[in-house]
Amino acid sequence: MSREPICRSLDEIESVDCSCGRSRRIITRDDEATVGFHVTEIERAEAHYHARTTEVYYVLEGSGRLLVAGLAAELRPDSVVYIPPGCVHRGEGHFTAAIALLPPFDPEDELSPDEELPRPCSRPIMRHVQQAPAARSACGSSRRVLTRDDGVALGLHVVHIQAADCHYHVRTTELYHVLEGEGRLRVGREQFELSPGDTVYVPAGLEHCGEGDFQTIVVCAPPFDPEDQIVV
Repeated sequence: MSREPICRSLDEIESVDCSCGRSRRIITRDDEATVGFHVTEIERAEAHYHARTTEVYYVLEGSGRLLVAGLAAELRPDSVVYIPPGCVHRGEGHFTAAIALLPPFDPEDELSPDEELPRPCSRPIMRHVQQAPAARSACGSSRRVLTRDDGVALGLHVVHIQAADCHYHVRTTELYHVLEGEGRLRVGREQFELSPGDTVYVPAGLEHCGEGDFQTIVVCAPPFDPEDQIVV
């Protein structure tokens, strides 16, 4: 797995056709990353499932529905849906979602329910960011939408970073996707200037801290554990 940070801008990534619509695949298995990350425009999506891959959708703009394992999630900006392996899902409407994938996307793991009906390994979770109260964190103010208390494979926070404490995680890989504002993220010896649409992959073990004033999605694999956060 990659031991180096990765920083990419959404504008740098070419859009490709996919079963959901059009996708910009920002972090992929070619990066030898623990977690993959796409930004996908969803319209006229095809029903499919993944036998091995967990997905988390975060709606950036637009509206619609996500049908997951027989349940319907009404979506608007800041909606979050956790999709475990084995859950047949399909988007309706027209919306753009940031999608985290554990492990990164593998086309051979995108399967049609017409060939075989799967058995979900657990139930999906559907939430809105505003359901999670804001709390002080090492990075600033954090809304912890998906946590280890949910029994999930991937955690998701929405964090307002101003002057973060420098810290690292022994076991946890993190992925930042900037929603609004500007600032800097120092990861190990690298420093990245950030604005909306930028994504930074932070492998476990690398010291990191943010400066400036920006709001970001933070995906955690495994979910955040306070005992795995070492402030330096």
